Amino acid sequence: MARCVVFLVDGLQPDAIRPHVAPSLSTLAADYSHAEFALTVRPSATVPALLSLTTGVGPATHQLTEPGMAALRRLGSLRPVPKELAARRLPTVVVAGAIRATEVPVARILSSFAGVTRFVATAGPARHVAAAALGRLRFLPEGLVFVYVNDCDRAGHAHGWMSRQYLEAVREVDVAIGILRACVANSLFVVLADHGGGGVAPTDHDAPHPVNDHIPLVLAGPRVRRKHVLRQPVSILDVPPTLLWWLGLDVPEEYEGRLLRDAFMASEAARAVA
Repeated sequence: MARCVVFLVDGLQPDAIRPHVAPSLSTLAADYSHAEFALTVRPSATVPALLSLTTGVGPATHQLTEPGMAALRRLGSLRPVPKELAARRLPTVVVAGAIRATEVPVARILSSFAGVTRFVATAGPARHVAAAALGRLRFLPEGLVFVYVNDCDRAGHAHGWMSRQYLEAVREVDVAIGILRACVANSLFVVLADHGGGGVAPTDHDAPHPVNDHIPLVLAGPRVRRKHVLRQPVSILDVPPTLLWWLGLDVPEEYEGRLLRDAFMASEAARAVA
């Protein structure tokens, strides 16, 4: 049995991952594999990034840059990761925090259409979302658990990226990562962001700019290389094929990313080539 846990931190800028601010994530990145330079898609905004992470293709292909039900038509012509898992009877559970009550029904419909088995909306800060996800993990020995928190994004928009309030939000997210750290023993644990922020406007992130595009990416778990840095530039589009490969599924030819082979031990890398 295989399981993946993806922890997506909306708006987490790599520069904020400092030992005195985010000790859990800093230690996780140092102990396992992390990307020196990872990029999101453009526009560097939540909807296009999440759809790219879900479908394995960039915005030029999925053409979804705004929230709404138009995604239903596009998803029908794509191969979302949860739907690929569902075809093999593997579940996908989404645990999300800080979603407006009016957005929850749309999120549930889109998730279901993409193949998600269960969508869980959770109130409260990141640590509450992580605790809810941990409860689900106890009853989900295989498949995918996707955890979404946006404490950092809300603080960035309200007070500016790298502001005191933003760094407090990063500390909260780090507590959540500490709660989920135990899953590293028997899961592929991936921590990443959908975008950075503050590159052009202090309280925004969608304008083209390296600071907005640059995201953290950490991989940990059994057979992940220890104390390793991925030196080559990588993309958020490289995550979907890596998840499917880890779970033993074929990667659709239309996926635009590549397997992050270098993050895994030599025996696993050889399996990826075979």
